[in-house]
Amino acid sequence: MWITLLVMAAAVSLEPFRIGMTVLMLNRPRPLLQLLAFLIGGFVMGTAVGLIVLFALRPALGSAHFTLPRVQLVVGALALVAAAFFATGRPAALLAPKPDREPGWLMTRTKQLLGGHSLWTASVAGLGIALPSVDYLAALALIVASGAAASTQVGALLLFNVVAFGLVEIPLISYLIAPERTRATLSALQTWLQTQRHRKVAAVVAIVGGVLLIAGLVGL
Repeated sequence: MWITLLVMAAAVSLEPFRIGMTVLMLNRPRPLLQLLAFLIGGFVMGTAVGLIVLFALRPALGSAHFTLPRVQLVVGALALVAAAFFATGRPAALLAPKPDREPGWLMTRTKQLLGGHSLWTASVAGLGIALPSVDYLAALALIVASGAAASTQVGALLLFNVVAFGLVEIPLISYLIAPERTRATLSALQTWLQTQRHRKVAAVVAIVGGVLLIAGLVGL
């Protein structure tokens, strides 16, 4: 479980939107407080959702067919299908803004809030970015299917979130030592991820899928 969980957490940490939000927080007034509020919001949301799934829904998932290798195989196969879909570039085309359309009120208001000074906005942004996504639910399914003790599963959940927010935690620390270099490095990483974004996302998802399939086959 541990290796596959760490691979999935590392993949989540490389989400372009997550890195983009980190860069945005570093360019707001009081960047350290902004980034800390963003991190706390995300970590609280991710941990709370995870605990609810682990302890409230675990009895419902306690089936003899719900084993770790089978979950790894299913999630790995779905990840490879998703990687093939991302490689076509269709998600990027669907989400790309239309040049002939004016931004809506909600989009305009969101940009205004993110460009402001409020620490509450940073906290809410962290809460929003940690809402349960497909990859996070898949990670929780792996933890539940492991059948480990409750304390071990909680430890796995916390470890996943620590790694998933690694590219928020590391800049938070490095900013204390070299603020300008931290900004420049993260901006360069964001730019690199945005270039041929669909291919890079497809590659990361394919790697995760391959690791899960191998782990599942080995565990059968």
